Amino acid sequence: MNDAPSTSRSRLGSIGAPRENAFPAALRHTTRVARLRWFMLWGVGGIVAVVAVIVGFQFLRFLPIDLRFAHIAMKGSRITIESPKLVGYRPDGRPYELRAKVGIQDMSTPDLFELEELDVRLDSGPDQEVLLKSATGLYDSKKDRADLSGGVRIYDDKSYELLLESAVMDFKASTLTSERHSTLNLNGGKIWGNSVEVVQGERRLTFVGGVHSVLYGDDGETAAKTP
Repeated sequence: MNDAPSTSRSRLGSIGAPRENAFPAALRHTTRVARLRWFMLWGVGGIVAVVAVIVGFQFLRFLPIDLRFAHIAMKGSRITIESPKLVGYRPDGRPYELRAKVGIQDMSTPDLFELEELDVRLDSGPDQEVLLKSATGLYDSKKDRADLSGGVRIYDDKSYELLLESAVMDFKASTLTSERHSTLNLNGGKIWGNSVEVVQGERRLTFVGGVHSVLYGDDGETAAKTP
């Protein structure tokens, strides 16, 4: 019959007993939540990056040329390609090779490549090669042509050197045109004009507008000058 007083005392004792500190448990819970959020954030970011790279490779895969590169990186919708090398063939079956220091492709316009420090090699026959260098260029893989700027140099290391401010190279037609001042340096003189057209298949180079030429004699002195 004395159970009631003992029960009351036990309740009072439990109230007065020291409680376990809940702060460490709460801190551990907060840490777990923070880690979970961090993993979720990086996980989603990783998935987005992987998907973007896959999409970028899909764009690159269907180009009508053979594209190789040393390294690729993405920022937004733009793909930066280090040391790209593009190999294609002209209608006559002769190959050409286009290299650059850096190439940039926007996924919204996958046919266009912004190129820096271009180096193009054109096969022009047995043991014959035409070299082209340009500071910058915009290559259109659909049209197979490049808009060159920042100074263009075309040469064969044997007999001529053509210097241009800018030009358009059409790889399909094997032609190059420029509407800016152009200078052709030859072993025996030089020719310059306001514009020029080069047709490789016909081995023809035509200057138009303000054409002048200087020819040198055997002793290096100017032999003739034509306006």
